[in-house]
Amino acid sequence: MKNSCASWVSDWQLVHNKNKHPLVTVSRTDQFMLRCLIVFAIALFVSSCVKPPHLEMDAAEYMVNRARDKQAQEYAPSEYQAADTALSDARRAMENAEYSSARESLDFALIHARRAVELAEEGQAKYAAEETEHAKQQEKTRQETLIKAKEETSPPKKQAPASPPKPAPKPQQKATPATSYNVSEGETLWTISAQSQVYGDSLLWPLLYQANRDQIKDPRQIFPGQVLNIRRDMTEKDLDDARQRARESDIFPLSEAVSPKQ
Repeated sequence: MKNSCASWVSDWQLVHNKNKHPLVTVSRTDQFMLRCLIVFAIALFVSSCVKPPHLEMDAAEYMVNRARDKQAQEYAPSEYQAADTALSDARRAMENAEYSSARESLDFALIHARRAVELAEEGQAKYAAEETEHAKQQEKTRQETLIKAKEETSPPKKQAPASPPKPAPKPQQKATPATSYNVSEGETLWTISAQSQVYGDSLLWPLLYQANRDQIKDPRQIFPGQVLNIRRDMTEKDLDDARQRARESDIFPLSEAVSPKQ
């Protein structure tokens, strides 16, 4: 733009020098007025070449407002403050028709507003994750408290009167653990897992669920007649992991434990 303005002035001076008659004399006042007109024309031309950065202003205002909606004042205070201050500077420059300065301030505001939005979104995601973890820990503590209170309030078991010793039973061959189980009316994964021929432990119901995902969509819903596969290749770590998942799950609360079916 500056080159085009300089070229226009050079062309005007060249034409003016060619048309200048050597015998015509110009007074100093006329020369001064002529120079003023030239300067005014150049200033008018330059001002017409510079346009107000309205689009940049809209983009910066949108991004700063978005950062404010994302609570960037809390999660990214320095970036938000820099963007908001630069936007204010750009508005003052626009009012004074300082469009070049306004454009620089708007670029600065846009960069920092975008960064403020990114930091705010990261901060909100981290806060949500922490809240979820805190809620899980509270629920785990509540379940443990319920179990402990139930144990403390339950009456002590009465000891049965001593009876004469019975003859020792003949040793029987140990039954082979079942590899499948037919579901009956009213049974759940919790009660089935407690069966002696299955796992003998209610807390191992997640093993039944994992081994039968192809026919069980919801651990709470099993139906009479279903034939469940019983996994037998578990390690001690697999058993401990299953018990831990059962304690942390609210599908079968520990406070509603069901006695194994005999």
